[in-house]
Amino acid sequence: MIFKNRPMKKFEPTRPLWQYKLREYLLLFDSYSEEERILAYRYGWYIFSNNRNHFEDFSHFIQRRKWFIYLSLIYPILLTFLSLLLAVSVLTIDVTLKVPIAIIFSGITAGIIYNLIGNTLKNIRETGIFLKYVDPAEKLANFREFENLDYLDKERAIQFYENMRAKRDYSMIAPGENELDKTEKLLALDFLLGDPGNLNELINKLCHHSTCKLTKEGVYRVLGEILLASPDNIKKDITKGVKEIRSGKSLGQKRIDQLTNVKAIFNQSKLALKANEIDKLLDTAQTATLDKSQVDAY
Repeated sequence: MIFKNRPMKKFEPTRPLWQYKLREYLLLFDSYSEEERILAYRYGWYIFSNNRNHFEDFSHFIQRRKWFIYLSLIYPILLTFLSLLLAVSVLTIDVTLKVPIAIIFSGITAGIIYNLIGNTLKNIRETGIFLKYVDPAEKLANFREFENLDYLDKERAIQFYENMRAKRDYSMIAPGENELDKTEKLLALDFLLGDPGNLNELINKLCHHSTCKLTKEGVYRVLGEILLASPDNIKKDITKGVKEIRSGKSLGQKRIDQLTNVKAIFNQSKLALKANEIDKLLDTAQTATLDKSQVDAY
């Protein structure tokens, strides 16, 4: 998961599982807005998955929260009713009036409590809707979108909540759609690692590290098996091809198409910053092509 900013205290990523559960039982995440409740779900699943729990464990847990909200309503109302009934029992009024008085004041207490935790009740009611919407067995695309949420990103959480309430499902990427070739896959990895050539530098560090004791030929062979390409072609792309493409100079149409395909994958994966990097690179390539055309014209 990507953390955009320093995590808010209520979404502290290093919090133990038992502390998160306690906060849920105390309904500390249920008094906020709908999108913050979605972010709290994402935060909870992050804590659960880090503790090697399955999504079924997480869903069972958040479903149990409703019993605590019901108890928080029933006990104060019942206590108020009994207390008032005891208080009015000392009054010299008819018994037929004592019970209605206790009921009326108990109703007032219930109204006050409901107003205080009204948003909490709404969030509790929507728990079932949420779990059906992100059920990995039935709604895998929705579940993946949920997992891609940054639990500090309110804007995306608002959009996710609106889609959930409107029952708009996210679409899966069809098999074979935007499938990358070997060079594009290596290019995507290099972009993910940061500066041009970082993939090659990482391989060098692994091979020269005293505890790893890897060989470059072995690394290229493994990558070749994964990407269904020869080790020699993998080596050429990693040591030369990818770096040349990322320089953005003298790119032919084939290289521009490869960059465009990688950009599409980043956009689908909600990695806008990486997609913007490719946009800048394509602009550089287009500018270089125009300058060359002008020079040739003269």
